Amino acid sequence: MKIVMHDQFGISDELLSLVRAAALGAKAVVADTDQLAAELSDADVFYGYHSPEVFAGAPKLKWIQSSAAGLDKILVPELVNRGLVITNASGIHASAVAECAWALTLTIGRCLHTFERQQRDHVWKWGPLYDMFDGTAGIIGLGGIGRQYARVARAFDMRVIAVDPHVREKPDTVAELWPMDRLSDLLRQSDVVLVSCPYTPETRYLINRDGLALMKPTAIIVNIARGGIIDEAALIDALKAGKLAGAGLDVTETEPLPADSPLWDTPNLVISPHCGGISSHRMRKLIEFFCENLRRYQAGQPLLNLVDQRKGYPVPASNS
Repeated sequence: MKIVMHDQFGISDELLSLVRAAALGAKAVVADTDQLAAELSDADVFYGYHSPEVFAGAPKLKWIQSSAAGLDKILVPELVNRGLVITNASGIHASAVAECAWALTLTIGRCLHTFERQQRDHVWKWGPLYDMFDGTAGIIGLGGIGRQYARVARAFDMRVIAVDPHVREKPDTVAELWPMDRLSDLLRQSDVVLVSCPYTPETRYLINRDGLALMKPTAIIVNIARGGIIDEAALIDALKAGKLAGAGLDVTETEPLPADSPLWDTPNLVISPHCGGISSHRMRKLIEFFCENLRRYQAGQPLLNLVDQRKGYPVPASNS
């Protein structure tokens, strides 16, 4: 068995040795972008993330372990139709992404984005400030990130409500767990809305002009999932009209965000460059997870985070 590994941040010799120790004699190599196509030509397993065209030249490939949670760029019909096993990194980045989401929440709520500009201009002036305590946090998608964000929100004495199409058992940190058809209720009630669901054809523009109109004018919306889940033109209009207190985006529909995008200059909008999942522990966590799945794969056991490729993400029942 040959394992090919590729990551934009590189994979250290130490982490490669962990994979080789877990792979029971399989060949494991790290390939940079120039080497990747050649190395994949006789590969059985791929670890990492790459656009799907590179896999067309990998006829022996049986399993892809993605180092990303979102698979919207990978799951093209040509790949899905091959019947490969695909697992992803759902939950591995949860703590880091939830930290990013909460930082965006507090940046808007405590007006830190405005104060940062005022500091540069030597201006001492208050802005509009919003309390998180005793408010309601609404979470769209109660996966690992949503659950971690719920724990943080509860620590601020917030009431947490959530919608999810699959989760049926309500965590203790969540006051109400509803099916997706109650999204409108969540938007109406929430002081903060976190978008943390997978990006699929069903969730494209899930938060549209009508949905934004349901939200309180004092509400904040934070998106750390995928840019296409929120209608950006509608969000810009809502923020410019003062119909929302603010928004935090770690993701945008086009990435990198073009220099001429109107999002840059939209009032009360804070943007970070899709860095929520980046942390000092990222690579080790990912490789340790891959090693566990490698052991399972070679033993013929069920894999963790097995993706339902038609839906585009792991469904809980897939991992039982």
